[in-house]
Amino acid sequence: MDVSSWIAHWASWTPDKVALRFEGREICYGELEQDLAAVAACLQTQGVSAGDRVGYLGPNCPELLELLFACARLEAIFVPLNNRMPAAELRVFVAATEPRLLIAEESFREVGQDTMRDRGRDRLKTFIVGDRLRFASRVGSAVASSSIDLTAPALILFTSGSTGRPKGATFTNQNLTFNALNALTAFGLTAADEILTPVPMFHSGGLFIHTTPGLCAGATITIHREFDPGRVIEEIQSRRITLLPSVPAMTFALARHPAWARADLSSLRCVATGSTMVPRGAIEAWQAKGVSVVQGYGSTEACPTAVTIAPGSPAEAAFSAGKPALYSQLRIVDDSGRDVPTGEPGEVWIRGPAVMHSYWNNEQATREAFRDGWFRNGDLGLINEQGYLRIVGRIRDTIIVGTSNVYPSDLEAVLEDCPEIREAAVVGRSHERLGEVPVACVVTTQVSTLTPQQVLALFENRLAAYKHPRDVIFLDALPRNWHGKIDRRQLHQIVATATADDPSTPAPNR
Repeated sequence: MDVSSWIAHWASWTPDKVALRFEGREICYGELEQDLAAVAACLQTQGVSAGDRVGYLGPNCPELLELLFACARLEAIFVPLNNRMPAAELRVFVAATEPRLLIAEESFREVGQDTMRDRGRDRLKTFIVGDRLRFASRVGSAVASSSIDLTAPALILFTSGSTGRPKGATFTNQNLTFNALNALTAFGLTAADEILTPVPMFHSGGLFIHTTPGLCAGATITIHREFDPGRVIEEIQSRRITLLPSVPAMTFALARHPAWARADLSSLRCVATGSTMVPRGAIEAWQAKGVSVVQGYGSTEACPTAVTIAPGSPAEAAFSAGKPALYSQLRIVDDSGRDVPTGEPGEVWIRGPAVMHSYWNNEQATREAFRDGWFRNGDLGLINEQGYLRIVGRIRDTIIVGTSNVYPSDLEAVLEDCPEIREAAVVGRSHERLGEVPVACVVTTQVSTLTPQQVLALFENRLAAYKHPRDVIFLDALPRNWHGKIDRRQLHQIVATATADDPSTPAPNR
């Protein structure tokens, strides 16, 4: 069965149960099934058939999910686009996927027209949120395939492009189903859950952590058009939300909101967080409010719940990436692809039926990403004595000082302990004698009076001298990509053009 059968199942079992809430609307499972069936029929009137791509440009809304499931029913491929991008960037993704249709929310009409300007006006359809997706005056029922290939592509999500041009991670119905099963077991998710989705659904965090797994389980999903910290706090309390995804940047925004201190968050069973590196403060903020935190680890390609914290784990476990989910396998390997001993860092490899099928129309990138069926996640990690994964950093972010590896996460952990530092990141700068040296990029609190010398002093007696930063750059905010992750490429550019103050550099350990 394709993933649209989830909706058909709950429409039969609990047709009056609320599936989606959005800006005052409530859509029950029975109604959602009728809507997505009508959307599938509309797509067919526009010539959409098996293998065709259907793009989406707009905010989080029920129509986005209706398109996902309608495409699955037709064996078409859904392609949600980043609504924060201008048309010039979007044209790159449209050229890569060549959608039969681009469905744009009305407020994105102009951007959609510019994006599709060389592909024919008939390929752009617009809608007003809440008015239903209708592209033809008369539509019947969609004629779904009687033998859907569950291993054929159903969804394309683009990576953040941190290693170059973004690539289209392609997922099948089977991938989506096993991701849902991983999430259901990791979070103990059931039909009784009230889920809030304020994370953009044009990438895996918004779709894969709770939203599609919640619909698989028959739960209720409240969708926010975009992230607003005050509204999230209000919604948690008024709807008695039980499950919430919150990346570190969202958590810090919530914790700074005036309503945070008095907010009743007791309904939350769990908050799911994750990133390549999750600062301790992003976990401690929830724990201080008595809320359990589950850190997940994965990627766009491997899904964000490939590794996670088991229910009932000790509170300290939340500061690790966790253990493999039910349908995931994990290895830490050296440069030769051999498993490294416990406690030693190596590249993180992941395998399982939730891992993407391939990169869209990019056989070379697909071959490079997989080895013997294992997806190479590009991160450095280690397994501790308790069996928990700890991420050290990205392989390409490792700073080689002389002949010694320096992991930015070690330095960032020291900076995070300083109450006057709101956020920080460490990257390498070219050095004539040592090859590279670490540079700290720091965002301080509003009341901070920290000087560069005081920041450098934080490392005394904490880390070996060769690991210490050789310079400190103060910023108003750390640059982030459209996934919300720190944009280290941009930081490298900032660090490279800043004037280094390096009167004396300790010799590296060898």
